Amino acid sequence: MTLFDDQLHFDSSFASPGDELVDLLPPSRLVPTARTIANTLMVLPDVEALAIIAEIEHLMLATQARILARADDGSGRQAENLASKTKKSTKKSRKKAAKRAKAVKNNPDLATDVENGDISEEQLDDLADADEKTDGAASKDPDLMNKVKESNPDQSKDDIKSFVNQHNSPNEETKHEKQRRIRKISRFETKRGTDAVMAEGDTATMNAVWDFLLNRADELYKLDGGRDLPNHKHPRSFAQRMFDAFADQFTTNANADGGGSPTSQKPTVIVTAKLGDDGSLEDFCQQGSGSIPRSVFERYYCNADLIGILFDGDGQPLWHGRKVRAATRPQVNALVARDGGCVMCRAPHNQCQAHHLIPYGAPSRGPTDIDNLALVCQSCHTMIHETTQTLFQDTHGIWKLRDATPDEVPPPRPKAPKRE
Repeated sequence: MTLFDDQLHFDSSFASPGDELVDLLPPSRLVPTARTIANTLMVLPDVEALAIIAEIEHLMLATQARILARADDGSGRQAENLASKTKKSTKKSRKKAAKRAKAVKNNPDLATDVENGDISEEQLDDLADADEKTDGAASKDPDLMNKVKESNPDQSKDDIKSFVNQHNSPNEETKHEKQRRIRKISRFETKRGTDAVMAEGDTATMNAVWDFLLNRADELYKLDGGRDLPNHKHPRSFAQRMFDAFADQFTTNANADGGGSPTSQKPTVIVTAKLGDDGSLEDFCQQGSGSIPRSVFERYYCNADLIGILFDGDGQPLWHGRKVRAATRPQVNALVARDGGCVMCRAPHNQCQAHHLIPYGAPSRGPTDIDNLALVCQSCHTMIHETTQTLFQDTHGIWKLRDATPDEVPPPRPKAPKRE
């Protein structure tokens, strides 16, 4: 059976239920038509062309998922085998396509959301992964789907991860114990000829180690010139600073070419919890990694200074700092507890800074108060200022950008003096 007969009448048995199919072309005309579209795009203004390309990409992604969903047998093998018929497809791309198809078969509305541009390719993949971990519950949860459609792909990752953690919370302790049982560290030589040390273990410990290194790497960044020096003029890249921060803990000469010395600082671990009906703490969550077992919280409780922050019903810290130029440490701690990480790209809180929504030095004189602050990473912070935008939360609490008004724009920062 072919898709079209000699008169180009469409055989509706090939369509998915509910599909509305109009303006059909014979298969032989599809690729030439696509080439005509590509040539037309090349002569359009760049912004207009890219917007149209994005629409076409959404449409094609949704169509591919629908077609593979028809072949899905529940295991993903049939869809993966069908995806392998395309030229030069990798095993990774085939598995990803099959996983998308399974999610679309589980919730056909996903394909429509992708086609309309409400859900991006990255968000579809994140939801497909979440569906696999939650037996299809993620893409059918209306609250999660609304959050994903209202957020950018970076922001929605946290919502999806949180949903998976909550859905699988009864097994969280078992997962932690397994990670602890198979923990190890090994040394090997890479393909590039460098020596490497790899550590594997439980999420809570690895996050504490990573946070420690990020803190130390940030110190080295400031020693190298910080924000007053363009990134391309820094003597070390971020990856190199992370290596030096790691090596600093074991040797005193690791930074002979870049300065710095071992540090005795302790990592800052921020854990949130809810008060249960019986008055006990529950639902422990470590910023940067998600849910943690009670045993991990109890270990932190015995070995750390605890900072208590009270929240209201909307999740806002009921605390406001003094009106000073820079956010205070208690304010930063409150921001980490509230925002978790960069509100735009979800970078870890250790890589973030307190950003004034209305700049302190702008004509409208933004205060250094919690409700005028947000946590953003260095990259997003620079982008916001360079593009003259400001952050705001929409009615759903999603952080977004808009053009700053004249009274929200601070005067240009003075240039740093040249180093001798």
